[in-house]
Amino acid sequence: MLDDAETGRSGPQGLFSALAEPQYARFPQRLSANPWREGATFAAVMIGLSVLLTLAQARADTNGAIVDLLPSEAVFPLLMGAALFPLRYIWVAVGTYALAFLASAVLRLWLEPAYLPDGVAVFPVLAFGLVLNALPALAAGLFGRWLVATVQARGLPGRAGREDTLLLVGTVAAYILLALAMVPVVVATLYDPGWITPLGGGSDLTEAGLFRAARIGLCGMALMLLLMDRPDRRNMTVALAIQPAFIVLGMLRVEGFAVHPTLDVVMLALAVALMAPAYAAVVANVMGVVVYVVITGEFLVQIPITSVDVLRLEVASVLLMALVCLLLLLRHRTLLERRQSRETIARLERVQELATVGYFVLDLSNNQVRVDGVAAGILGTAQKFDLGLFLRRVHPQDGAAIVAAISDLSLGERTLSFQLSPGPVWGGEEAARFISMHGWFEERAGAVIYAYGVLIDLTSDHRREMALADALASLSEQQNRQTQMFSIVSHELRTPASVISMLVEELDAGASWEEMGPRMRSVSGQLLSVLADMRQTVRPEENLPVRIETVRPSEIAETVRNTFLLMAEAKGVEIGLDLSPIAWMPRMTDRVRLVQALSNLVKNAILHSECGRIIIGYVEEQGPVALWRVMDDGMGVPEEARATLFEPFRRGDGLGTARTDGSGLGLYVTKSSIELLGGTVAYVPDVSGGSIFELRVPMAVPAEAEGSAAPEAVTKQPGQRGRILMAEDSELIGELLVARLNRLFEEVVWVKNGADALAAYKVIQPDVVLTDLFMPELGGDDLTSTLRERGADCLIIGMTAAAIGDERTRFEEAGTDLVLTKPVSTRQLLEVLDRLEARARARAAAVK
Repeated sequence: MLDDAETGRSGPQGLFSALAEPQYARFPQRLSANPWREGATFAAVMIGLSVLLTLAQARADTNGAIVDLLPSEAVFPLLMGAALFPLRYIWVAVGTYALAFLASAVLRLWLEPAYLPDGVAVFPVLAFGLVLNALPALAAGLFGRWLVATVQARGLPGRAGREDTLLLVGTVAAYILLALAMVPVVVATLYDPGWITPLGGGSDLTEAGLFRAARIGLCGMALMLLLMDRPDRRNMTVALAIQPAFIVLGMLRVEGFAVHPTLDVVMLALAVALMAPAYAAVVANVMGVVVYVVITGEFLVQIPITSVDVLRLEVASVLLMALVCLLLLLRHRTLLERRQSRETIARLERVQELATVGYFVLDLSNNQVRVDGVAAGILGTAQKFDLGLFLRRVHPQDGAAIVAAISDLSLGERTLSFQLSPGPVWGGEEAARFISMHGWFEERAGAVIYAYGVLIDLTSDHRREMALADALASLSEQQNRQTQMFSIVSHELRTPASVISMLVEELDAGASWEEMGPRMRSVSGQLLSVLADMRQTVRPEENLPVRIETVRPSEIAETVRNTFLLMAEAKGVEIGLDLSPIAWMPRMTDRVRLVQALSNLVKNAILHSECGRIIIGYVEEQGPVALWRVMDDGMGVPEEARATLFEPFRRGDGLGTARTDGSGLGLYVTKSSIELLGGTVAYVPDVSGGSIFELRVPMAVPAEAEGSAAPEAVTKQPGQRGRILMAEDSELIGELLVARLNRLFEEVVWVKNGADALAAYKVIQPDVVLTDLFMPELGGDDLTSTLRERGADCLIIGMTAAAIGDERTRFEEAGTDLVLTKPVSTRQLLEVLDRLEARARARAAAVK
């Protein structure tokens, strides 16, 4: 008999592990119980599988007799039977293998006239192939059986599924090694150097055989896992639901949409092994691979190794296939452990029904209690004691419940639970025992009332429940953290994704890739930087270095505001800017990290603060050190939540912010990004209500400040209307607007500040002026008022990120004809053209 030390387990699990039966014994039991039915079913399925694979592979270009024998997929029934069948029924496996091999060979000879080279005798080749393929499979299966028997005889410690793992891994590993060694023998025995094969000469055939042997061995492991159990309706439903994925993958391969024929299907199998239920994953992958082979004729047929890259992909596919098999085996073991745990619990419940219990009798006339020996051991008392003294050891609330129960005789029976301290008085729950009491009342002659019943010690059960509750709480926390980590992508990548969407819209509208490609690469760089910062959250030691570049603070503020304008408008929130007059001057910092930090703060304010207005502020302190402020007039952050405000996965637990979706990572990434730049982040409560987040970031002055850029004219395109002058200091927004304007106007001139716009106006005399508000040297409102003072009567359009508020008013008071809301859409630009044409018609009518 095995004790707990021998099984490697303790408690009931270790005790009952001796009763556990290896899963690999299930099929031999079924075969022994009904050899004809189970044997015939096995033979029919395996022969049918071999025929199906033969028909699928017959059309492959690299198919041929020598290739098919390196080794043959017909060995599956022999490999499985040698490992799993009772020895007295091994002939079923041998016969099935022989029939499958011959059926496959006959089909190939019939379907492929050039299957064997001219002049080659069929019988010797097939006879040698039959024997040479059988030897590794038979030897490997017997080795696996010997390995399991040896471990069992020595009584080595193990857990559920140990024997299954040893059998499968030992059998498959032995088969692969023996098959690899047999491949050169097959080539040397059957291959004539004068033959022309689809894969080339003898060395190429040997290389192909090595890959084929590994795949067939690993496929054999999956088939043996399948044979160890029998799928129920639930497993079959899940497996069938997954098959469309393999069908689509096969059809895509047929149409030429694939990375690598063997790697693609293995990647899909890996996903299934990770996500599907354990046994359903085995069924789904076996069925799916067969479906893929039927559709494509590939996977088991080795493709030519034409380059080092192809060789690497083949090696990768074999390694991933091994990973899939090991993962399925690991999940198989986990399934068996759960099954064994359920069986252990069931046995414990049956044992508890026969367990010895303690008995008590209470004389209510004098509160004297008598107990038997078992109950005395449970309570830690003598067999006779006073109830009053005993209650001093009971939890005060439980003691009051006991007193109330024996005082009320209206009910004939009582069930109570109480905690009992081992000392003379109640000493707390740490060492307390948990007792369940079931009692009845009975009145005897002389009006003497007795209470009697049973006592059950539930201390162990209670502690198991507490341990299980702790384990479940820990598991729940881990699952929550995983879920939160998966939500990082949607939380952190929305901004670059939005810009990419705009670029795609431009491409759909006719913009050329030569024009949009560099911008797409720029946004991709930002996207990769964001991913790097997410890696910083998970693995800070692998963080990428900071990239310092020249930026303009005003441009950064505009970029952040424009990014969240639509989101803010949907929430009824206004975003304003409060920038220092020197915000347009160039400074040095990591643009992507600074934009990301500010974006997280603005987005949090929109989503969580319930504010009506957000201000992005910028001033400079000595150093120079930039002081960025993101201020809102929302509900602020309660004092109890401020200590953990910048910790990861914090969303204001228990506060209003918990109602909004999010990963709870934004402020943590903001703090990490700013600290990487040598700065600090702080939360400052606003005495008037709302929140203020202050970011102090070193922003050095570049050695050579960038001067004003000369106007950039865009090539004219015929068939368009009017001439437009655009003043916009943001590079990205300016390039996108030029692309749109160029499709609607005859000539587009872009300048990057108000002063250059005044100079360009004198030269080109535009029909329309489109200007931003915040720009270096001269703002858009001042540009508008100056043009009007100088007599400009063209259409002047202002651009602002706020649909209402001070910025719109400033434009209107300066004399603009129209104020557009950023981001400027094609529809808004068409409205500008409509106004331009209406003005032209009005002037023509006035002349007449």
